[in-house]
Amino acid sequence: MAEEEDQGPFVGELSDFTTLQAFYAAGDDNDVVLGKIEQIKASHRAMRPVKGDGNCFYRAYMFAIFESVLLHPSAQLEAKTLIDKLRGFYDQMISPSGLGYQAEAIELFFDDAIKPLTSISEGKDLGEQGMPTLLSAFCDYAISNAIVVFARLICSCYLQQQEEMFAPFLAADGLTVKDFATREVEPLDKEVEQIQMMALCQALDVPLRIAYLDRSLGALNFHDLLDAHPKASTALRMLYRPGHYDLIYAT
Repeated sequence: MAEEEDQGPFVGELSDFTTLQAFYAAGDDNDVVLGKIEQIKASHRAMRPVKGDGNCFYRAYMFAIFESVLLHPSAQLEAKTLIDKLRGFYDQMISPSGLGYQAEAIELFFDDAIKPLTSISEGKDLGEQGMPTLLSAFCDYAISNAIVVFARLICSCYLQQQEEMFAPFLAADGLTVKDFATREVEPLDKEVEQIQMMALCQALDVPLRIAYLDRSLGALNFHDLLDAHPKASTALRMLYRPGHYDLIYAT
């Protein structure tokens, strides 16, 4: 189901679940959904809305990673480590023996994408004090979309590097991994599918747990990406509603 584009900021402030509950309470036949919201509230302290524009998964995932770096006790070291990881992907992208992207075509995206991390690595506004600065960066059109574009390029890069792993997922559609990456991963506003989520989480090595807010009967369902990861117990968290992802925070 396609996302309905909203008019809010790219990434919003932390909030409780009141607005979400009110949205579903105003509709008909939402008792199952409202019950699942209560289950979410029992184990999660807050949510953070993300703009519905086709990029919400990438933007939410990258914000959550940057946020975890900012709030880490060793934030400067974590920021430098992540910058090095992202630079490694950039080098692979432009290497003549690698994927062969033109440096002039993607350098600006990389430079803008690491700006918030560079600020953290330099010790500026660390911890909760730095949250307004990070939010401002993710709500800035150029920087926020540069981060999304670079995340898409990382996903594409990883898919192509791990072609043997991912090709079977595309065989039924008659697509090569390269075709899929070019058509469905790299363009801005293209919605995410399971294969992109798997690839990005594996590429950045950051586990993710997704709560599914749907009308299926029974308990709230979760989907874990990298569930065997050493840090799986502290995985980043998202809330999925048909066509859209927001961030949620465990209690």
